[in-house]
Amino acid sequence: MSFKIVYMFVILFLTKSSLQQSRRLGKFREVFAWKQLTYNINGNLLLQDRFGDVEDRQKRETDKIVFQTDKQDAGDRNWNQPPKHATDNTTTAEPNSEVGRFFIQYNNLPMGVERVGERLFITVPRRRYGIPSTLNYIDLKDTKSRSPALRPYPDLWQARSLTSVYRTRADKCGRLWMVDTGLLEIPDNPQQIQTPAIVIFDLNTNKQILRYPLKSSDLPAANTPTGLASITVDVNEDCSDAYAYIVDLTTFGIIVYSLKENDSWRHTHAYFHFNPTAANLNIAGESFQWSDGIFSITLTEPQTDGCRTAYFHPMISTEEFSVSTCVLKDRAIRNSRSYFTLYSYVGKRGENSQTTMHDYHPKSGAIFFADIGRDAVSCWNTGKMLNPSNVALLARDRQRMSYPSDLHVTDDEVWVMANTLPRFGYSRLDTNEYNFYIYSGNVNELIADTVCSAPPTYFG
Repeated sequence: MSFKIVYMFVILFLTKSSLQQSRRLGKFREVFAWKQLTYNINGNLLLQDRFGDVEDRQKRETDKIVFQTDKQDAGDRNWNQPPKHATDNTTTAEPNSEVGRFFIQYNNLPMGVERVGERLFITVPRRRYGIPSTLNYIDLKDTKSRSPALRPYPDLWQARSLTSVYRTRADKCGRLWMVDTGLLEIPDNPQQIQTPAIVIFDLNTNKQILRYPLKSSDLPAANTPTGLASITVDVNEDCSDAYAYIVDLTTFGIIVYSLKENDSWRHTHAYFHFNPTAANLNIAGESFQWSDGIFSITLTEPQTDGCRTAYFHPMISTEEFSVSTCVLKDRAIRNSRSYFTLYSYVGKRGENSQTTMHDYHPKSGAIFFADIGRDAVSCWNTGKMLNPSNVALLARDRQRMSYPSDLHVTDDEVWVMANTLPRFGYSRLDTNEYNFYIYSGNVNELIADTVCSAPPTYFG
């Protein structure tokens, strides 16, 4: 082999190694990153704005589902033609001028991420027009691109039955759970397309097996659907005896659903409300105040009574709280005089530790947090007191970890989505740079040599 060929191999190796290092954030590795999202629909790539669906008429029977604002046009507008008032194929400043558009690339902002086997589920809530599918996936076995196209799950037909999904959670019984808010969340013009519902897909057959519309008693206000941001699934050995806990960050409640009873009820508590002293945020160069209440619930392993500890927090807060799932599963306990005392204050995570999602790793006892207030991922070991000195920052970056919108532990991996949401909402994304990131990290590597590692066990 000549010196020139050897030299080229060395340069190639060093370049690849340098690239891999640049795509790491602390002990996390970047899995995917996008400047803007694209879609693969039946082999047709959506790479730019489209007035209509994919070209092959035989592959697009779902065209009849159109989210309309102008109701007098809803019955007779040709789905494959631009609306009368649309003159180009670029996103516009006025949301109502985008009505009926199938794909407006800029408006597609990913929110949730979850790995289940070799599929990575990614949700895109409908907070603007032009989102082809709110529930999507990436085949990890067949993806080499840094910015792969999303595929509607299970297919476009079934995906278009969902209005807007923020996050998913799979259970050990091969089911994918989510809340369809039913809300087309257009600024200044929200539309409740469907009743908010719990939806379950069978991951083996890729078929929807349940759609449970939430009851009016679960939804105390007209704006409650805007706050149904996450779902936590609780199931032991009997797959038919599963519970789901849905947070309501807008009107401050937990909705509990029993699969066996096919019924739901609602809990309220002062700990579900936001803390006004934590309302000031500065993220992605934007300063603002939010008032989001309870945002995330994560569960420990079952205790001797068969119930788990549910850790939870409002997003606008730096505190953590807990309650037994025995309490959540008991609909009558809300009338007890001691109801308030059944919830516990756990502790404070630290300054600027406002957090979206968190998740528990049973082997280590560690909880991982997606800290929007400090553009970071942090951890705490539940075997220790919760205070700032027992919380470790694992990765932090004002650009590449800007607004970590979802975090989930799958086996021994932590998966994180960061999506720069405040800049999208208050200013404008630079589509020439990467805006959306997905990371993963090995739990044991992440917590090694930190206060989150398990405390030593002493034997007498």
